[in-house]
Amino acid sequence: MGTTKLTRKEILAEDPVHEAMIQMIEFFQANGKKVVIGAAAIVVVAVGIYAGLQYLDGRQIKAQEQLAKGMAFFHAQVSADASDDPYAKGANPTFRDDPPKYEAAAKEFSSVVSGFGYSQVAVIARYYLGLSQLQLGQKKDAVQNLETVANNSRNRTMRFLAKRALIAEYISEANYLGAKDLLESMIRDPQCDLPKEDMDLDLSRVLAAQGKRNEAIRVLRDAITRGAQFSPLKQKLSLELDKLQKTTGAGSQP
Repeated sequence: MGTTKLTRKEILAEDPVHEAMIQMIEFFQANGKKVVIGAAAIVVVAVGIYAGLQYLDGRQIKAQEQLAKGMAFFHAQVSADASDDPYAKGANPTFRDDPPKYEAAAKEFSSVVSGFGYSQVAVIARYYLGLSQLQLGQKKDAVQNLETVANNSRNRTMRFLAKRALIAEYISEANYLGAKDLLESMIRDPQCDLPKEDMDLDLSRVLAAQGKRNEAIRVLRDAITRGAQFSPLKQKLSLELDKLQKTTGAGSQP
């Protein structure tokens, strides 16, 4: 996923401090004639609001900087001759091995999550924190963070990306029931904008792993029928169907 810069509205959308200040402004706008307040007090309120907004601007910049740094660490190159300073070789960080880079990335993501937990930028940080923890073998914490994003985030894309990461983890742990439930719910969801053929392919493999080969074949046939006439994904589906039919002795017709 790219490092797309979030807008001010997106970052502050769920910030409780920002919401409280907006509510205060709206209160004075609606009740200005009813509230008796001195000129000096009005100045104090105005200064307080301005300072608060400046503080929030600083917070959002810090959050984005930490997120960008964490993502740079997460995607960093690995080189045996790298030094303790990841930036010793230049602007792009380099680490000696994978564990140190994921540890460094997780530290940045964790800081964003703990410090900016109500913001949209923290949702992305929590998703990447979960991916980093998977790489470090911290499976329990990783699944918990990914499930939080998958189940509670208002960001639709991040929800579905977290679910895809959970599906991959469930499959690696042979939790086929959990993977199947998530895949079927995403395939049915009209709001899911990820390639459904890709999910059909995973679903067929999960069903085959459960011993439900006829169901797996049906899923692949249905996906091939409703998909575009020519596409790389359709070719993958056809190859998977041929392989599955050969191993089950099934014919090419239903």
